[in-house]
Amino acid sequence: MRFATQRLMLCAAFALATALPMAAQADATWTASACISNCAESGDPAPNVSYSAYSAAINTTNGAYVSTGTFAASTLAFYSGGGFGVTAPSGDAQSPNHALDNYGYQDLILLKFDDLVKLTQVKIGWSQYDSDISVLAYTGNTSGVNVASTITGKTASTLTGSGWSLVGSYADLVTGTNKAVNSQGVSSSWWIITAYNSQLGGAPTGADGTTSGLTRGLGTSYAGYDFVKLYSVSGTATTTRQNVPEPATLALSAMALLGVAGVRRQRRQRQGERAQD
Repeated sequence: MRFATQRLMLCAAFALATALPMAAQADATWTASACISNCAESGDPAPNVSYSAYSAAINTTNGAYVSTGTFAASTLAFYSGGGFGVTAPSGDAQSPNHALDNYGYQDLILLKFDDLVKLTQVKIGWSQYDSDISVLAYTGNTSGVNVASTITGKTASTLTGSGWSLVGSYADLVTGTNKAVNSQGVSSSWWIITAYNSQLGGAPTGADGTTSGLTRGLGTSYAGYDFVKLYSVSGTATTTRQNVPEPATLALSAMALLGVAGVRRQRRQRQGERAQD
């Protein structure tokens, strides 16, 4: 009797386990396309992403880069084969300024996922002059927070005081080649990809105006400025997969649980009969 009860309980546990939600991790790649809102990735099921752009005017003194102004919503543009670029409010539509760049305006692209994602790679589909980027993750509390309020009105140097953290700055990305990022393994729902800006952190490793290492432009020409188009990001998404119980699974669970109850009821009856004898 004891072994019969144990078998029934194991059957019930197995059936219920297959019916409960399960946590899963899946590698995925989100590729730029004409879609900018609730865009799906290629690969296994994972969170969707929405893209948006912001720009801030770059302040210069005597033709040299000094700092950035405050960010405001900008225009995200998709270029087939290249990826996403950004067109700032004025004087920024021509090539190469319509890229994700730091010449005239500091441009950034916000990736807003509907679940936690650990980014691992960034790929650009086009670059000119230089190709350094910075990657930030939002590490503050997202509950009840409008993501636009963490960017709009902020400067490059104050973003990190509004919940954003620098994940890393990466030099000389190669078009069409994945660049490994986020060696710390940070997970976040909100990510920023931007042309390199030393105000965000990450000390320059090359001379201003050069194209080797993390460098800044000099303000007098395109030399040393970064112009890229964001082609894709890859990473690991932690999702909750809701397994809908099939009728057979539910029936098995119910039968197993009823069997356990019946066995226990019979045992109590027999114990009562023996007590009366």
